[in-house]
Amino acid sequence: MLRNTSFERLIAVMLDDGQTCECPHKDTCGHKDEAWCRHIIKESNHVEIVGYEDLSIARCIYREQPGCCWVLAEVETLATNYLTKFKVSRPPVPSEFVGAFDTSREIDIRTLPLKGYHGAAWLLGTEWVIQLNEIDPPQIRRHTLFHEAFHIECRNASPAFKRTDLRCKPFRELLADHFATCVLMPKNWVEKLWPSTGDTKKMAGMFNVSIQAMQHRLEQLGLPG
Repeated sequence: MLRNTSFERLIAVMLDDGQTCECPHKDTCGHKDEAWCRHIIKESNHVEIVGYEDLSIARCIYREQPGCCWVLAEVETLATNYLTKFKVSRPPVPSEFVGAFDTSREIDIRTLPLKGYHGAAWLLGTEWVIQLNEIDPPQIRRHTLFHEAFHIECRNASPAFKRTDLRCKPFRELLADHFATCVLMPKNWVEKLWPSTGDTKKMAGMFNVSIQAMQHRLEQLGLPG
């Protein structure tokens, strides 16, 4: 498991404050008065922040600290470090790569029909168990797989369920989503391949992700999709 001082601080954010639907950095973020990463509902004179559902980073690219930008940057750095350490250098990232997130224990992946969840992860005896929803398309299961890998890396899967119907996700669940995005669609890979490809569907096929996931990543990176 990769560890550094910055990521230890991120762990504290995840476990202490990240279980709610609000970003723990909302009071210090440079974009706190904008909707750049928050889902805001406006009705007449009432404004309600219901959660950080988008995590669109194109207008920020991690330039301001402290704030959500710093946390997102740490998550992306963690994903990049794992890919580098285990010499994964081109798409698509193999699903077997999930084993890198705890080399001291077996990670058992099981698929079964789930009604309200995309997946779950927990420590069962001496091994990790990741359950994936067999009803989901393969590309969605891959994203869920690495979402759960983030919980394994953070050692906060006990169990950690990824629901399908949440209107407002806990912030740590959004960080897990962002981590899966960064693992499956690394920033430098996408930026390198996009100019010569220029087609969202083709890019999604190259990275073995859904078209919607690739579109979201292109928007995050400020690339025309």
